[in-house]
Amino acid sequence: AAFQREMVYRQIAFVHGLRLHLRGQQHWSELEAFLPEEEFGRLLNGHNKPNLLLQFHGKRIYDAMADGTLQGFDSFQLEGCLAQFANFQGACERIKNTPLPRQYDFFTRSFVWLFATLLPFGLLGVFPADLCWLTVPLSTLIALVFTIMEKTGALNEDPFENRITDIPLSALCNTIERDLREQLGEPELPPKMVPVDGYLY
Repeated sequence: AAFQREMVYRQIAFVHGLRLHLRGQQHWSELEAFLPEEEFGRLLNGHNKPNLLLQFHGKRIYDAMADGTLQGFDSFQLEGCLAQFANFQGACERIKNTPLPRQYDFFTRSFVWLFATLLPFGLLGVFPADLCWLTVPLSTLIALVFTIMEKTGALNEDPFENRITDIPLSALCNTIERDLREQLGEPELPPKMVPVDGYLY
């Protein structure tokens, strides 16, 4: 039971640590309650803290095999899970740290603004003389659609910045923590996160 609790709590620390790592936040004290004192002290000195937490996991699994806590193929299954966690972390880091080429961003934005500027002239003569005023609202609406699409693409380039349009990592981590602690049979769980002004963070 103690081993299970230790592993589950370290996994909760990994989930929250990955969130802080991807967002570039430094609120590492949030993890202190989930880690042994020695591990938390070492964690504060680490550069890639989620990766360090996976190393702690791996060492604990090795120690558990040595002292008989784990038997048979238990370690292989757990190490396979660690490999998957490392792959997931690597994928998130690649999304965050691999920006779109600057020329793609520049030309996309330039062409959208060029299109928006020339569109009213392209609509001249489309409407009868008594309805020519429709050119202005129609061209504005069409240009607005393309501008929103361009802005949406730019925001999706980095979905971990804690904006209202980004992945709600805090809510996801809260759900994972609640589920894991419930599996341990803990009666008191952290409160479930609710939307703020219609948005989850």
